[in-house]
Amino acid sequence: MGGTRWGLGTAAVLVLAIPSPAGAQSAGEPPRASAAPAFSGRYRLVVTFGRLCPVAVQVGPQSVVVNVVQSAVAAGSEVAGQSASPAETSDDGRLVLLRQGDRLHGPSGAIGASLGLRTLQGFRVWMQIMADGTAATASGGRARASGTAFGEIKLSRPADPGADSVGSCQALDHQWSLEPY
Repeated sequence: MGGTRWGLGTAAVLVLAIPSPAGAQSAGEPPRASAAPAFSGRYRLVVTFGRLCPVAVQVGPQSVVVNVVQSAVAAGSEVAGQSASPAETSDDGRLVLLRQGDRLHGPSGAIGASLGLRTLQGFRVWMQIMADGTAATASGGRARASGTAFGEIKLSRPADPGADSVGSCQALDHQWSLEPY
């Protein structure tokens, strides 16, 4: 497999200061208190390709069931998840987002070009994106999140050897969410 490649299999998120468009706080301020509860349990990670992506990948939102936990870290907390599919190892799908108050942000990607998460819609998806979003409380009282992302997302059918046999798209307006499952 050669060197390191980015796709959606294993998502690792690094801390990146993305300013909040609403209610911005200065860099010296401590993070504001969270209104939404901590993330815990099973969630659906839902990814929607940007509006200007090729028609081939506009097959509707793609979702992957993940197990999510939230842990305290310096200056906030870390929201981490991994694929909940028994058909995949935990390394096939992992996400980590920095949470400060109700803001979530950071780059997400995968290592290992042969990995791609199987979606509930019957595809495999890879991504290398920069995500920014907001946590809120879902109607059932659990945490949920949604936001935008920019970068590349690839889509294939499960039996296809390539990461982008259906197509891929680099865009500034991908959408994502973590919904209680």
